[in-house]
Amino acid sequence: MAIHYYALAWLTLAVTGAVRPEIFSMKGEDVILRCEASSKPGVLYRSVMWYKVTEESEKSPRLLNGLVMKKLTKIKSRLEIYKGVTRHVELLENSTNLFLPNVTVEDSGIYSCFLSAPLGHQNQEGDVHLTVYDDFTIEKLEFSNDDTIYIVALAVLVMALLVMYISYVSLRNIYQNNKKSLKDSLWKMPHRGKELIVTLQSKNLVCKTVPEVFV
Repeated sequence: MAIHYYALAWLTLAVTGAVRPEIFSMKGEDVILRCEASSKPGVLYRSVMWYKVTEESEKSPRLLNGLVMKKLTKIKSRLEIYKGVTRHVELLENSTNLFLPNVTVEDSGIYSCFLSAPLGHQNQEGDVHLTVYDDFTIEKLEFSNDDTIYIVALAVLVMALLVMYISYVSLRNIYQNNKKSLKDSLWKMPHRGKELIVTLQSKNLVCKTVPEVFV
């Protein structure tokens, strides 16, 4: 039976102020929930308990629905299932991690791992959030991802066209400014030409040719 481990997608704040890992899975797969209670080295905790949490709200407190409990002070302690638990749950061998085979959408929720400490030490607790998707939800997510890709591609294309247009306008302005500067420079350059004065004495008409300027 294959066991799928899921990386932590992101961290959200728990009610206690600690970080709460969030795990995603698809319907029908096996999931291992890591006990997020911060156990201190050298402390032999008496037992581990797993609960499914009904998240607290303004009108109702945080409710814990017991799943499993196992004593850690005995080498071969028997796993105890809380009354009313109908789905199959296990603890991994020599571990405090919870194993949920063949998960369903109904398994989604917040799970809490509780470590009961001996006298003189503090109990520890940690939450993990499991989200299970069915096939229909996965298809919607894939469709949404495709839409996102198209939108991003269109935005990149528009940006590329905008950059090309700005570059074209800038180059055109530079070309026109350079052309104008060159024309002004040519006008200011001294031109050597022959100033010819042709006098036509007939009919008292005088014609003069002025120096030619080439631009």
